[in-house]
Amino acid sequence: MVHAKLRRCHAQAGIRTLLVAALCLFIGFGLGGLWHSRRTQRNAVNTEAETPREDAGRLSAGTTAVLQSVQAPVQIKPDPAIVAEVKRQIPDFASVSLEEGSQILREAAVKDLQAALNQSVGQLKEAEQRVARMEAAKSETEKQAALKDLQRLQAEQAAKLREFTTRSSAQIEALRQMKESAR
Repeated sequence: MVHAKLRRCHAQAGIRTLLVAALCLFIGFGLGGLWHSRRTQRNAVNTEAETPREDAGRLSAGTTAVLQSVQAPVQIKPDPAIVAEVKRQIPDFASVSLEEGSQILREAAVKDLQAALNQSVGQLKEAEQRVARMEAAKSETEKQAALKDLQRLQAEQAAKLREFTTRSSAQIEALRQMKESAR
C-alpha cells in the first residue's frame, strides 16, 4: 500500500517535472516572440532621418565618432551551422513566410526537447526514488548525496531547456536574416 502510494507520488513528480520544463520552454518561446515582434516594430518606427547624434547624450565621444564613420548598418552573420540547420528544416525557406518558418522551427525544437526530456525522466525518477529510500532509511549522509545527484540531474535538465531555447531563438533569428538578405 505504502509502496504503491510512493510510486504514484514519484510518477506525479515526474509528470510535474515534464510539465514545468515544457511550460518554461513555451514561456521562453513566448518571450522570444514578444521580443522579436517588439524589435521589428521598433525597427519599422525608426526612420532614415535619425542620426547617431541623437544618442550622443548617452554615448562617449569615441563611440559617437565611430558611429558617425559607419556608412552602412552593421549586420551580424549567424553561425553557419545554425543556417545549415534552418535550411535542413526548411529547405525552401524563400517560399515560407517568417511566421510560418518560425512556427516550423519552434515545433521542431519542442519535439527535440520532448525527446531529450523523455530520456532523462527515468534518471530523474530513479534519483527521486533513491532520495525517498534514504529518507525512509534515515541515512542523512546518503540522503544528502542522493539529493545532490537529483539536483545535478535537474540542473542538467534545466541546462538542456536553456540550450534548446537558445538554439531555437538563434534559428529563428537566422531565418529572419536569411529572409531579409533574400529580398
